[in-house]
Amino acid sequence: MSKDDWAVADAWTGLRLHWHGYVERVALAHAATREQRLKTEPDEVMVNPDEVAAWLEGTIKAASAPALIKKPAQAKGGATEDARDFADSMQVWRSLASQGESVSTGVRGQIMATAEAVTERECDCQTAAPGSVSRLSKGRRR
Repeated sequence: MSKDDWAVADAWTGLRLHWHGYVERVALAHAATREQRLKTEPDEVMVNPDEVAAWLEGTIKAASAPALIKKPAQAKGGATEDARDFADSMQVWRSLASQGESVSTGVRGQIMATAEAVTERECDCQTAAPGSVSRLSKGRRR
């Protein structure tokens, strides 16, 4: 996969979008619909495609077991690092979000993570100024 295959566009800026992140602990076949998700408070609110990709990566990593490797310079029992590389997935997620798309992914049999692209008219996020989105009461704002 080359970066040209999944280029990042600026279409999302003209659409005045932001994304609501939802984590469901269900298989894809049992996931809520967009309409059902948008009726609930999101777990996260993201304001650009980079935040969408970072949130999806963090959510998937947190929900799945890491492929830990020992750092060569570490002594016995020393620190380990997560060897999983999500760079390709992040590029795809970033590209899709930059085109104004919602993005869903998951860990089979464990979770479904969705970043729903929404306009200001589709949600009750508080806006301080045109194009800025404030966090709701429950979740976090990246």
